[in-house]
Amino acid sequence: MMKRLNVPLIVLWLWVLAVTILMGGGIFEHLVLTPLWAGSPPESVTQWQYGVVQAKFFGLVSPLCFLLSLALIIVSWWMPRQQRKWALVAGVSMLVLGIATFSFFLPILHKTQATRGAGLSGEEITRLVNQFKTGNWARWILSIGGWAAGWRALSLSRSAESPS
Repeated sequence: MMKRLNVPLIVLWLWVLAVTILMGGGIFEHLVLTPLWAGSPPESVTQWQYGVVQAKFFGLVSPLCFLLSLALIIVSWWMPRQQRKWALVAGVSMLVLGIATFSFFLPILHKTQATRGAGLSGEEITRLVNQFKTGNWARWILSIGGWAAGWRALSLSRSAESPS
């Protein structure tokens, strides 16, 4: 007898894997890159010579996580109620994170890191860098919360598959 493909569980697994990879890149960015370009603004920004080096990684992984979050929200409606709740929290949190990244974080990176603060005063550079660093802590809270919710949904899939 052939077992039916569990699409919601596959999407959930892909989501957890992709978000885990995203968070790994986020750890590198937070601990290595951000202190280098944003460590002592405005000088650290105006002397930065590497552009937005994290763009290659996040330019691929962030849209993938965003699309998987949309897929997770859609397929969650075919999950058991308890699992659906956690899957929705996971998916929505990463959608919010994706929107914040594209509307808040990327413009700051473009105005500072990508252009070395061209056309901005030292005070403007410092203000933008401080906004980025402060917002990044909120981004971490949302990321960790969403990731934990995804893992919770995944753990509930095991109990849903177990015979009672």
